[in-house]
Amino acid sequence: MKNTKKIITLALCTILVTQCFCGCKGKKKEVAKTETDTVSQADISSAKEPAKLKNHMTEIELASVTEGPLTVLDEPWTKQDKSDSIAASYSDGVYLEIWEKEDVLSQMEEYPEYYEGWTEEEKEQYIENFSPYIEGFVVDGRAYGSMIVPEIDENGWFGWYLSFDGNQFISNEIKDLSDLKNKLPDILKEYQKKDYQYVFIAENSDEETMKNDIIRAFEAYQEKTYKELPIGTRNAIADAYMMNRFRQEEDLSWELDKDKIEGIKDQVTEYTFVDAELDRKLVVHVALPKDCDGSSEALPALVLTDAVWRFNDIEKLLKEMEEGRAAPQILISIGQDYKICNSDNVERSALFCEGKDKFLDFITNNLMPYLGEKYSIDYENSTLFGHSLGGVFAHYALCNSDQYENQPFGCYIIGSPAFWSPYSREMSDYAKQANDYGYLDRNDTITKRVFITAGSDEDEDYAEYFEDGDSTTESIAHLAERINAKCDPASPMAKDKLYKSHHYQYIPDMLIEYVDGGY
Repeated sequence: MKNTKKIITLALCTILVTQCFCGCKGKKKEVAKTETDTVSQADISSAKEPAKLKNHMTEIELASVTEGPLTVLDEPWTKQDKSDSIAASYSDGVYLEIWEKEDVLSQMEEYPEYYEGWTEEEKEQYIENFSPYIEGFVVDGRAYGSMIVPEIDENGWFGWYLSFDGNQFISNEIKDLSDLKNKLPDILKEYQKKDYQYVFIAENSDEETMKNDIIRAFEAYQEKTYKELPIGTRNAIADAYMMNRFRQEEDLSWELDKDKIEGIKDQVTEYTFVDAELDRKLVVHVALPKDCDGSSEALPALVLTDAVWRFNDIEKLLKEMEEGRAAPQILISIGQDYKICNSDNVERSALFCEGKDKFLDFITNNLMPYLGEKYSIDYENSTLFGHSLGGVFAHYALCNSDQYENQPFGCYIIGSPAFWSPYSREMSDYAKQANDYGYLDRNDTITKRVFITAGSDEDEDYAEYFEDGDSTTESIAHLAERINAKCDPASPMAKDKLYKSHHYQYIPDMLIEYVDGGY
């Protein structure tokens, strides 16, 4: 039986957020005043027409966008989407996967690892005594494994089912259709146990549906009204099913304080985008303070990557604004499809490392222009934040921002950048990272505001990865020095700060400090 392989990933996850030390309100401008007239920063902001960005989305990408209420509380990662499951391709009746001798011989040749431990004599004997068998079946798009099947031998059985006696599976006879119907309730109850989950696959169907499907499969076999499944379909269905179960059980879920998120769900709009370059679905949440529709005046946006963790902070940030400690902002979190593990560094590196150029294209030329058509955004004072691998991406985004006509951000937060991680080191342009991708060479002056931060105690946790390079705390200090060397000493554009923390624990408090204008 084919074993499902579990993906083991390096646990260097998590993220960080903060606001630029200058704050999202931007730098104060000197304005001439008369003795009887004063001009506030709000007056200046509202008087200035917000910048517009050019939307580069294709017609197909535009058509793929969905907009609706928040669904994350429904735990969508636990919902199986049958529209793209393997079994869904066989939704028009009963399909049986029938293995003949030549199919087994082909498998032995193509996948010899399946037969490890078998002697040549055992293989020959198996082939010599081989009888065709049914590996599994699909009924109207619902998949079932090989635990209970019609009989294909000529020994007089109507069918058989397997049961587990604690050490091995044993075969049990089904005499006829009446016997099948009588035994099915007990069989299905037994099959709910974990011991059977790989070999008996029934995709979350109710018991009555499963009973009817199994009876239909037996009848279709007897009456020869079934269609045939391609060889290997049952194993592919089982592998996908078990991998989905593994990811759900391990870490597919998002980090959520459900009670608090419940209180803000009406303030959040959920969007999904399918980006052609990335060939991925992105889940985006846009949250607004109460009594703010995002259109009456231009507001800065705070864009948080790694929504799997950072969306959980939205409630606290909204509270800061609603209670008057922070100026209103549009809070935007970007995550990946609920059906993949958003906390898996393999998936994260697909965006932040290997796909960083495409991800930056998506944010700069697709996402922010699209949202700019929905909300009035003050791009000049908007912020992009990333942490860990996301910090590696935020550094890349800053250092390539000058290559774009669209300028959606005036401020960047680079949190605990994992420049030393294996995922970062394996990038094809890793050497360019050390030179900040030529950004400081191309620009005589730096106009972007940069906040670079880390935990004071995190170096000890990742020392084995630094090799001869900078540690995290060293790298943020050196990056700030390089940026400020291009600035007027009286007006540095980069600030680095260490928090008494390890890799990520400081993030929620820093976020609040940031939106409160702490920098």
